[in-house]
Amino acid sequence: MPNPRSTRGSLPFCGLIIFCLLLTSCSTQIDIPTISDDSVERLVRDEAARIIAVSEDKDRVADYRIFLSDFPRKDILGMSIGNRRIYINHKLARLALKYSWYRWLLRQTLAHEIAHETAGHAKQNGTTSLNRGTFGRGMSATDVGLPRNVKLHNYSTEKELEADAKGLAYWNKLDWDCHTWVRILKNFQELNYTGDVFHPTDRRLQQAQRLCPSKETDKQPALHAKLPKAQSDRQIMSRISR
Repeated sequence: MPNPRSTRGSLPFCGLIIFCLLLTSCSTQIDIPTISDDSVERLVRDEAARIIAVSEDKDRVADYRIFLSDFPRKDILGMSIGNRRIYINHKLARLALKYSWYRWLLRQTLAHEIAHETAGHAKQNGTTSLNRGTFGRGMSATDVGLPRNVKLHNYSTEKELEADAKGLAYWNKLDWDCHTWVRILKNFQELNYTGDVFHPTDRRLQQAQRLCPSKETDKQPALHAKLPKAQSDRQIMSRISR
């Protein structure tokens, strides 16, 4: 994630779908560089299992493969590529071991990526981004540690919003406070993370607020997640990019 003090208009990316290598078969195996970190992997695996257990894939927890990656582009928090394969930003997950705020951000990222998988987005036609003339505005192959000759397509905005909605529904099943999800998106907005055509912060926040109405008695934003105040948010969020 870029340092919010020096970068404006960007948003932590998630939900990338990888299609094929140029000039080769789409069945070609693509391997994103991964990192081995036992304690962090256990945390991510355990958090993911809790979410999967309340999803449509509750009987297929063992089929999921979740990897840690040190993405060259530091604002990529997570990505799903189909066949129940998910990649999570290693630094985000490592910080989640120590900080409550990051633990909730990790849970949001995992719920969103798992929702892409349960919705079957990777199996659906993914050329919408090309049709809109927006190819290249999202991530590039080198952003995730792949060769330049790999062609990437982002999920459409509609699929990203669907993943948010499904992910938030999983949170509700786990009795996790949906206002924490809303607060995370509010923090993005406060830090000028406006998003892009695929990840518009304003639409994501509007949808989350619609699905999780505020209570009249909720005067303080911290809620159960005990999220830090705005100034602390700036300090904590910048750690991922270091």
